[in-house]
Amino acid sequence: MVSVTQIYNYYKKFGYSTEVMGASFRNLGEITELAGCDLLTISPQLLAQLEATQGDLPRRLDPSQASSLAIEPITMDEATFRSMHDRDRMASEKLQEGIQGFSKALETLEDFLANRLTHLTQGEIMVSHARDDLFKAYDLDGDGFITREEWLGTDAVFDALDSDHDGKLSLAEIGVGLGAAFQLA
Repeated sequence: MVSVTQIYNYYKKFGYSTEVMGASFRNLGEITELAGCDLLTISPQLLAQLEATQGDLPRRLDPSQASSLAIEPITMDEATFRSMHDRDRMASEKLQEGIQGFSKALETLEDFLANRLTHLTQGEIMVSHARDDLFKAYDLDGDGFITREEWLGTDAVFDALDSDHDGKLSLAEIGVGLGAAFQLA
């Protein structure tokens, strides 16, 4: 909150045309301390708490107030930036923490997408979802089988899917039939 407040006041005092965004809130107090900030990312749980809270929410950050603060302009170059960054423990630790978090999230997403792509290219997910959706649509009485009376398709398709010829279709028979259909496509 201290860092966001300092950044906000500096940018607003000196007229930088950027928006300041606060994030990673743990409680309502942190959010209310930054009331007036350009943008805040707030979790659904904290949004619900805010919605349920009654009372005033005074603006804490205000461009007009920032313009009257006694803040000196900083001449910024890479050496000054690095020196200031290294001295600010919160900035250096949070930056490192954020980069590590984003990197881990990216790796997790890449692994998920690679796994999903593998299944999609093999048709497993499409067959599984199609099988389940089809089965739910036709198993009208929910007994785990589709009878000829529940089946709204042609008798020829029903007979082709009914591999054990018992007059009812199981989830496995639907899956095998759909798998064969996807392999032909």
